Amino acid sequence: MNKVVLVTGGNRGIGKEICNQLSSSENQVFMGSRSLKNGEAAASELSGKITVIELDTSSDESVKSAFDTISSQTDHIDAIINNAGIGVGNANLEEANIEEVKEIFEVNFFGPMRVNSIFLPLLMESSDPRIINVSSGMGTLAGLTGGYEGYRLSKAGLNAQTIQLANELQGRVKVFSMCPGWVRTDMGGPNAGRSVEQGADTAVWLVSDPDAASGRMYRDRMPIPW
Repeated sequence: MNKVVLVTGGNRGIGKEICNQLSSSENQVFMGSRSLKNGEAAASELSGKITVIELDTSSDESVKSAFDTISSQTDHIDAIINNAGIGVGNANLEEANIEEVKEIFEVNFFGPMRVNSIFLPLLMESSDPRIINVSSGMGTLAGLTGGYEGYRLSKAGLNAQTIQLANELQGRVKVFSMCPGWVRTDMGGPNAGRSVEQGADTAVWLVSDPDAASGRMYRDRMPIPW
């Protein structure tokens, strides 16, 4: 593919596997990690061209610093994969801690918005720019069944953000949401039914597939209802 790709939250779980799959295909991968040390340890376990970037998506200063670092090494980015996310809390509305919900939104909703906004100039230099938001079926309208209040609502907001941004950037940047499914990661737990390889596959596919439709949500390389 020979793409230049930024992956946020790339040092573990699905993000790490996304970096692994992309780097094995001769792409240049920037692995965003809140901890540079953790990112370097993760990258050392992978092959391919991976550059670790310290990146905390909840911080304007950190994202701007990451932009400066990356723009000093490349004149464009072909794809941003907004993978960084948290899923703490499982309370319903009656029991939800509002401060915890705010924390989840800061990473899951405002984090991608922050990254997309700051990195858009570098993305626009690509001949085929793409934004891929790693979301969840729990954030679809049919998936708002109660519980995990902050997580579900933050992912629903991310899906809405995908639609709005796809409309704003129509004809210039393709924008997607994708659902990796229930994956065996630290967040998903050991009983999840899907491997990290399966969870990462659709995000990697969306980096370059010519027929993927902007403004849609995908799972297993197929569009799914919002």
